[in-house]
Amino acid sequence: MMSDCEKNTIKLRELFKKTSSEVNLRGIIGVTEYKLVYDQLLPVQKKRLVEITDNKHDGFFENGNFISFAYVYPNGIVEKIGLKKDGVFDEDAWNTYSRWYAYLNKSLDTTSEKIAERFNGVPIKATASGIVSKLTNVSQYFPTVVSHRVHAELSGIGWRGKNGLIVNPLYSCMIRLSGVVTSAPLIKTQKVKDSCQECNSCIEECSFLKHSDKLDDYREQCRIYINSLGLEAEVCGKCIKACVHSQRFYSKPEQKKKQSLNKVFYTDP
Repeated sequence: MMSDCEKNTIKLRELFKKTSSEVNLRGIIGVTEYKLVYDQLLPVQKKRLVEITDNKHDGFFENGNFISFAYVYPNGIVEKIGLKKDGVFDEDAWNTYSRWYAYLNKSLDTTSEKIAERFNGVPIKATASGIVSKLTNVSQYFPTVVSHRVHAELSGIGWRGKNGLIVNPLYSCMIRLSGVVTSAPLIKTQKVKDSCQECNSCIEECSFLKHSDKLDDYREQCRIYINSLGLEAEVCGKCIKACVHSQRFYSKPEQKKKQSLNKVFYTDP
């Protein structure tokens, strides 16, 4: 006889498979403890999470779960990042990536709303474009969001790469993240081992990452650079493309066959 955790986890995966099919995207979903996520957030992000969850925070902290999920960029989209035409950046090509960035954000928000409704939870929406240009320093960004990278890492969707992004063992960095907080009992998924090892593809591609030890805050330089690009969305993506090109964590479909309730679930459209 299945437990409530098992029943709910199967229902969650069925719903996620359906929603990922509706938006025609590949997806990844896992679960971790709300308390673990809260404890690892920056103080200003803890405050933001309490604001979002409102009067449910105490209950979530005692017995809540963080549903972490990601959608994957279609094959070939990250190839559009940083392309050059006649010696200059091909803005039209790069904006193809920008548009998919926006589409994944929209799809993540739609999915988080559906999961929250089904499991009586609170959606933690995707980090949308339009924030960076309004800031005068990157430090102003952190109080506005809850780090999706924290719950994605804790739930096993991936590990924190050398570029600071989540690296998934199947899809590299070409994912966007979102989440839902719920008090529904669910099976927690396993954290995965950091496997970047000697690979420095992202660092070699980005001068800000490469010289981060000489900069006051490389993230501020990144923010300024993103603004200077003037793309349709506030994106760069060069380090993502470099990670994908390394072929270290990409195109290993055999991994998806190893599905179990205590490991992240992969779904295809």
